Amino acid sequence: MSTTALQGSLDGFKLPDVLAFLNATKKTGMLTVTSDDREAYVFFRSGSVVYAAGNQVSLRLGSILLRKKKITRQQADALDDLILRGGRFGDLAVEKGILTPEQLDDYLKIQVSEVIYDCFVWKSGVFAFYDGIDLPPHAVTISIDLSNLIMEGARRIDEWEQCLRLLPDSSVVYRAVSNPETEKITLSLDEWKILFLINGQRTLEDICRDSNEDALTVYRVVYGLHANKLIEPLPSIVPAANPRTVPVPALNLDDETLRQKATDSYGDLTILDESDDTSLLVSSAARLSYKDVVKQTVAQLAIVAGDGAGTIIPLTEPEYLIGRGSDVSIQLLDLGVSGRHARIYRGPDGYVVEDLKSRNGTWVNGMRAFLSLLCHGDRLRVGGTDLRYEILYEGGVGEISQTVLKMR
Repeated sequence: MSTTALQGSLDGFKLPDVLAFLNATKKTGMLTVTSDDREAYVFFRSGSVVYAAGNQVSLRLGSILLRKKKITRQQADALDDLILRGGRFGDLAVEKGILTPEQLDDYLKIQVSEVIYDCFVWKSGVFAFYDGIDLPPHAVTISIDLSNLIMEGARRIDEWEQCLRLLPDSSVVYRAVSNPETEKITLSLDEWKILFLINGQRTLEDICRDSNEDALTVYRVVYGLHANKLIEPLPSIVPAANPRTVPVPALNLDDETLRQKATDSYGDLTILDESDDTSLLVSSAARLSYKDVVKQTVAQLAIVAGDGAGTIIPLTEPEYLIGRGSDVSIQLLDLGVSGRHARIYRGPDGYVVEDLKSRNGTWVNGMRAFLSLLCHGDRLRVGGTDLRYEILYEGGVGEISQTVLKMR
């Protein structure tokens, strides 16, 4: 029969201190850590961590394998279907030849580490240790160097607290700067994916949710993008639009990768052994420049109705402002058009139109748009003026990006 031997709040006790205490007193049992709807379970035998599990989708084995690009979304979905008929994700991945047994062991090592590291950066929560609770019958016991785990966890706590000081408001909405120092930008593919999630509508909290990365990684990347003036905050959140006009696609990656479709069937074992290597947690992603990931597009706007009908406006620059004011790139003498009505800028998959909180709105193909990727033949309406978007030339993404995508 289990008894509660230790309990408390993470506000009063740091998790590394709790782990160190359980290790020093040679405890055997289960430590539970809870914060809001997040739960983690860490099992001890004679003071050693032997098993760990959590209830977050991002910490399941399938999610980690997707994040590390060891499997594709299609492979993950296929394994999910097989799990419904019985079996475990990791075992099925080996059975289908997607992973070798050695690779599975490596990523299970990463999984158990990430379960514990994630708890280290929770802002608040409670913990309890129960004597006498042993592992589930299907679990595999392991051995871990707890001192190294605690040292890495302490580092992550410090880094997370620094991130919260630098980016204290998770409700801030960022948008990409339309024309940065394009030739000098070199980011990893994962950093580009986070950058392209920043569309002037998602809050920082939304980006953490929609990204396939943990919150610490997202905060680190967002701060770096902001410090390098690649993104800028908006004063308020832009209202959500219809699905046709919300997120701008990026990199020609499949939409499932960027949307991070939630799954509910990755309940796998988490194991570690004494040969655990923290270098497994380090990714050596290629560095890609702006031109490697942004599609080359030459287009034009044709005014088809309203003042200036018949006028052709070439689009070759990174950004254009549309409005009635004298300081805009495309001036329309239409009383229904605001001084700064909308902007058109070159995004990763072509030109994008963004409404600048205009009085009468910006419309694409008869639907109000706050942010929309433009496709050949789209009809724009600003005030009483109708324009048609026409693509004259469209290239693909750069050779380096294509190579990286083939390696996924």
